Amino acid sequence: MRLVQPATAPLALLLALAANPARADVTLTGPDSNDATYSTTALSTAATVSDTVTSGGLTGISLWGLLGGANAASSTSPTYGAIATSTPAGDNAKNAILRYYLLATGAGGTASVISLGEIDPNFGGTAATPAFLAYQSTSSGLLPAPNLIVPGAPNRDVANVTSLQLLAVPALPTGPGGQSTSVQLSGTVNNPGAYTLPNLQSDFTPVTESIAGDNYTGVPLFTFLNPTDSNSADQLVITAGTDGYEVVLSLAELDPAFGGNPQDLLPYADTVSDFPNDGVARTILPNDNKHGRWESNLATVEVLDLPEPGTLPILAAALASLATLRRRRASRPG
Repeated sequence: MRLVQPATAPLALLLALAANPARADVTLTGPDSNDATYSTTALSTAATVSDTVTSGGLTGISLWGLLGGANAASSTSPTYGAIATSTPAGDNAKNAILRYYLLATGAGGTASVISLGEIDPNFGGTAATPAFLAYQSTSSGLLPAPNLIVPGAPNRDVANVTSLQLLAVPALPTGPGGQSTSVQLSGTVNNPGAYTLPNLQSDFTPVTESIAGDNYTGVPLFTFLNPTDSNSADQLVITAGTDGYEVVLSLAELDPAFGGNPQDLLPYADTVSDFPNDGVARTILPNDNKHGRWESNLATVEVLDLPEPGTLPILAAALASLATLRRRRASRPG
C-alpha cells in the first residue's frame, strides 16, 4: 500500500479539522505543519485512498500520512513534507529525520514509541500494512477515540490515544569519522561498557546471517542491548558513528517479543568487504530498504527509557545539556 503524497496531505488535514471543530480526541504536536487536535471524524475525512490502512477489523490513517511526511530533496534537507527538522551548526545534519520519533500516549497513560525511520518509506517504512491511527471499526463505525495500531505487534498498540508528540534527540557534533575501535553501550542495559572486537567475539555466541548478498558474523542486536526493562514499547535506542551520524530506533522494533526482526544484527565480520572499513562493528537492519539506518563505524549505543509524558521537558533539558557537553569535548584540541 502506498503512503500519502506530500502535496495533498496538509490541505486534506486542515479541511478535515475545519469541518469538525467540536470533536477533539487526539492532539498532534511537534515541528509539523499538520499540528492540530483531531476527532475520529476528522481523521476519517483526512485519510486519502493512498494513506488509508485497514488491519484487524480497523481502518485508519498511516502515521506517515498523518504527519504529511515526504522524502527530502537531499540527505541534509531540513524539510520532509510537513515535517521540519533542525540541526545546530556544526552538528551532523545528514538524514536528520532519523533523529526523530513519535510518542503516542493513551488516556490511561500507556505510551508507545515509533521511530520515524521505521515509518519513513525512504528507510524502513515499506511494510504492506504500516503503523496507523485507527478511527473506524468495520463492524461498528467510528471509534469513540483514535487507537494506535502497529500490525503484527499488538503490545505496541495504544487504545484511546490522546497525544502524539513528534520529538527528537539532540544532534551530535560532526566527528572526524574513521574506523571505530570499540562500541560504548550505555543506558538502561544490563551490561554497559566499552566493547572491543575481542569482547564481542568472546562475550556472545556468534551467529552468521546472509543479508543482501553478504555473509555477516556477529551478535543479534537485541541480545547485545540486553535492556533492563522488559517493556520495550516506550524505550529508545540511539546509535551513533564516529562521524556523528545518528540513528534513533524504537527498542520495540528490535525486540522479537514485540514484533521486532530477530535478524537485526550487530556484525563484526563479513565475507565480502565491509570490515575493517566499517570499524569494530556496525548495525544491520534487513528490513531497512535503503540501508540508511545501517550504522557503520559504530561508536556509541544508548538505550533510553522514556519518563512519564509530563516530565518530558526535564528529559529534553537533560539531553540538550548532554549534547552541549559533547560539543564542548569535540571542540577541545586532541
